Amino acid sequence: MAESLSGWLGVLTDRRSAQPPVAEPEFCRELCAAAPHYGLKVIVFPPDGVQPDGRMVAGYAWQEGRWETVLAPAPDVLLNRCLRSGPGSGKTAALAALSGALPWSRGLPDKWGVYRLLSREPEAARLLPPTRRYSGPASLKAMLAGRGDGVFLKPADGSQGRGTLHIASAGGSGMRVRGRTGTNHSFEQRFDRAEDALRWVHAFAGTRRYIIQPYLHLTGRDGQPYDIRALVQKNGRGVWSLTGMAVRLGSSGSITSNLHGGGTAVSPLPFLLREFGGRGPELLSSIAADALMLPPLLEAACGRLGELGLDFGIDRSGSICLLEANSKPGRSAFRLTGDREASRLAVHNPLRYARYLLQQSGKTGSKITMVSKEDS
Repeated sequence: MAESLSGWLGVLTDRRSAQPPVAEPEFCRELCAAAPHYGLKVIVFPPDGVQPDGRMVAGYAWQEGRWETVLAPAPDVLLNRCLRSGPGSGKTAALAALSGALPWSRGLPDKWGVYRLLSREPEAARLLPPTRRYSGPASLKAMLAGRGDGVFLKPADGSQGRGTLHIASAGGSGMRVRGRTGTNHSFEQRFDRAEDALRWVHAFAGTRRYIIQPYLHLTGRDGQPYDIRALVQKNGRGVWSLTGMAVRLGSSGSITSNLHGGGTAVSPLPFLLREFGGRGPELLSSIAADALMLPPLLEAACGRLGELGLDFGIDRSGSICLLEANSKPGRSAFRLTGDREASRLAVHNPLRYARYLLQQSGKTGSKITMVSKEDS
């Protein structure tokens, strides 16, 4: 049981049209339920729940087996889980109003920014596939030259596989474009001429920033795309630890393995043993070591971080590459694999780290008050 300590952990998250009207309700419910073990209380709120002066927030708390609508003081520690951004999201104003709260974690730059940071570090650079910024049809044509397997385009600020594209030759002068829409639905387009394909891709990209990488064969023996998600988190001592790993499997024919795109997850060691035989344990050990090597490098450039979802690919020769680093990772993969300890740590470590931040800052012992909005 935790020693006496009082503090608010506020979870800023996107609004959704359901009850409760906030994203990630299962994760937030588990945070609320476990928080008392660490002397904390949790309030979950969307950006429009923050009062303009930042003194109070209106949100939701899980109490006695149900969600309650509550009004609470500004949180002591702020965990930003908002994925949406832009003028209409309200996130910028909410963060500005809550500037007095301790940030649970800073964020990462976009995919191009992460690539540039890590490419300067020899330990990390060996894991990075060749990457360029998309600047128009000419840049895509140059990257396609001599690449029989084609190239992969990712939105620089995207997540969950949305808006990704695989462009490859379809024989002769034709080209094939496979991808996922902004709503994460698969599609395929074929073009008789490469120029038409390049123009179509440029229109698809619009004003959104993209990066280009070689298309890598990251599929299992049955043709399913896969990657390995490693979740690394700060623990109750503020030290990076490996929470767990899972293989994320996409549906056959898909270009991504993201769970939001219809994928699933399986335990990593049995999968790698099946795919690589006796090399499986060695590959898993290498990924675990890389997952703990990368956070301090990113933290040195970006500021203090609390957790990272690191996605690794393994090609058919057994070469490992880093596909993506995410400072707001999901954790549902562990539920799908049945890894109960990783699922538990994925929820408890954020609370342990919030408690550590409070202790380090000296903001302990403040009384918590909360009022039902119906009574306020």
